[in-house]
Amino acid sequence: MMARHKSYSTIYNVQQIILLVFYLSTMIALCIPLILLVMRLSPNSYFPLVITLVAYVILVVVIGTFIYLVSYIPFNLASAFDPIKNDIVSGRIRDADQFGKRVTRFVTQFYDFSFLDIAHAFIQTPGSELISHEDLSAVKQAMEEYDMLGKSKKLEEIIRAGKVSCNQMDYHLYILPIWMGERWLGYMGLLSERRISRFFQKFLVEFEDNFLDDQLMHVIQLPNQDE
Repeated sequence: MMARHKSYSTIYNVQQIILLVFYLSTMIALCIPLILLVMRLSPNSYFPLVITLVAYVILVVVIGTFIYLVSYIPFNLASAFDPIKNDIVSGRIRDADQFGKRVTRFVTQFYDFSFLDIAHAFIQTPGSELISHEDLSAVKQAMEEYDMLGKSKKLEEIIRAGKVSCNQMDYHLYILPIWMGERWLGYMGLLSERRISRFFQKFLVEFEDNFLDDQLMHVIQLPNQDE
């Protein structure tokens, strides 16, 4: 298993280097005609050139960060989630409460990017309280007032549900319903300081579809299997 992960990591690192070289080469190649154009338009002043170069560097950094994030998440998500799956199989995680605490901690640690930053997370399943690896008492009260558990059953995909206060800060609240086929398992609440674009919301939907739903289903069924 370790050899396989090491092999995949090597392939990923090579891909990242190739992508980085190609991206930087392209940006440098585009920079040269841009400099010539600005110098032609303002031959007697360096100020427009300086402003243009600063703006160009910022643009290169933003686009580069975006490309890195898009390539990083799909490749690393599976290997990062493996310890949770292994603990379910081994019996270390045996109920929804243990699972919820592990998953919410994982989500806040893994999704820590400029375009996709999850500050707090929680899970609620039918018949359970709000589950999180940290104290979210104020959020719990708000979810109860809005009957978020009942409303999430009517959702088919992630939605932004307004703002909520937590630890004296305001966060954007996203509700991610958890479905396993036709069976509704509850929802995951996600708090972010910044709005999450529809593009990156799709990454969260993929996480629910490919990792969260089947593992939660397995944990829910564990007590029945013991009987």
